[in-house]
Amino acid sequence: MIKTSLEEIARLTGGKLLGGSGEVCVGSASISTAAPADLFIAVRGEKTDGALFIAKAFENGFKAALTHAPDPLCPMPQIVVKDSVDALSKLAKANLEKRRERPGFTEIALTGSVGKTTTKDILFQLFSPFAPTAANEGSFNNELGLPLTCLKVDGQTRYLIAEMGANRIGDISRLFSIAPCDVALELRVGFAHEGEFGSRENIFRAKSELVKDLKPSDTAVLNAQDRRVREMAPLTRAKVRWFSLDFRPGMEACARNLEVDELGRARFDLVLEGRPAGRVALPLLGEHNASNALAAAACAKVCGIADEEIASGLSGLRGVSPHRLSLFESGSFGKKCLVLDDTFNANPDSMSNCIKIAERMAKKKGMDLLFILSPMLELGEKSEEYHRQAARAVRDSSAALIVVCQDKEKDALAGAYMEEVAGARLARSLEEAKEEAEKFVRRAQRPLVVLKGSHAFHLDSLADDLEKGN
Repeated sequence: MIKTSLEEIARLTGGKLLGGSGEVCVGSASISTAAPADLFIAVRGEKTDGALFIAKAFENGFKAALTHAPDPLCPMPQIVVKDSVDALSKLAKANLEKRRERPGFTEIALTGSVGKTTTKDILFQLFSPFAPTAANEGSFNNELGLPLTCLKVDGQTRYLIAEMGANRIGDISRLFSIAPCDVALELRVGFAHEGEFGSRENIFRAKSELVKDLKPSDTAVLNAQDRRVREMAPLTRAKVRWFSLDFRPGMEACARNLEVDELGRARFDLVLEGRPAGRVALPLLGEHNASNALAAAACAKVCGIADEEIASGLSGLRGVSPHRLSLFESGSFGKKCLVLDDTFNANPDSMSNCIKIAERMAKKKGMDLLFILSPMLELGEKSEEYHRQAARAVRDSSAALIVVCQDKEKDALAGAYMEEVAGARLARSLEEAKEEAEKFVRRAQRPLVVLKGSHAFHLDSLADDLEKGN
């Protein structure tokens, strides 16, 4: 955050400063009292109200609070506003406008039904070696996460990587109004949140909001392999650049000679603007991550990063955000086994990718395969059929299946999984799932255990336990 006085923050947010001097400046902000920052932003959540923790923020060294409800007993300066989330957005927008008053700043914004956070992580790793770069933490990409990401930008920041998510039409337009970008990346229009949007056509409308308000001097980077993303090209005034996993003329970034090894890692010849840029050995699992890498490569090329730096950067990627196709060995079952953790969230696209990767790995390495799945949420009228499709893929891979469903209201979805796979077991808790999995692991020759499901079912907690050896 560019240093800003409390007086100016009050003016920007339409708030009133209580206590302290308006000349005091802050240079960082957080909605958590545990984070080391200057300005505590008290947000009212579903379970608690941040305004109740103003005194705690003061104890932890914060200089001031931005709040909808002041604490009269706390001596810390407080800027009182009608709506803290709205005030946060105004402050974030103003911070970016300040940075744009100085030269040398570029924002790359991205969205898509699947792959956003991994691609954001790849972009950050491509850009950050060359200049100070800010990006969302994890998948914190909503009306709180995006503004807080914008407040990570200071006077030295050269690049902002802004992941933008949406649960309804209009969400991305609102985020774009806070952080209008120079380069907009569209990954894919898929099935995620189809229940909330109502149809894939509505998902298309929501995702296309990112390119509609671009200026002619901006650039839209589009996925040539996704029909609905291709249909966004006529909707933007910006320059259009393309990426594709297939080799095609006219691509900003594409691949040749794609191979996938026994662990599901892609290797390919990177082609940038039609010219060979080097062989890439991607350390991430899954052919779909090759597409994400090419999307990031196209953005890097647009922003002027050298071809050889892009190729070496992709081969040198470190781990991305947790619980996304992470492979590790665990001894939690009294016997060593491989665990594939893809528990961050689930939709039909990511579920299909996960099953394909696990099946390929198991076949090539001669492993016994167990899926531990939870229901996928927010998929609308076709929800049960999507679960049946996933279960049939599990059945066709000759894998065993444990379904974890702690919520009996979701039993129809759990049942759709189980009806397609003979011998599938239902677990009502993570502990029960672990007990069932241990029976499988103990009798298997070379076990591979795969965890995948919507975040609401907390399979990530089970994955953490298995990685720690608990």
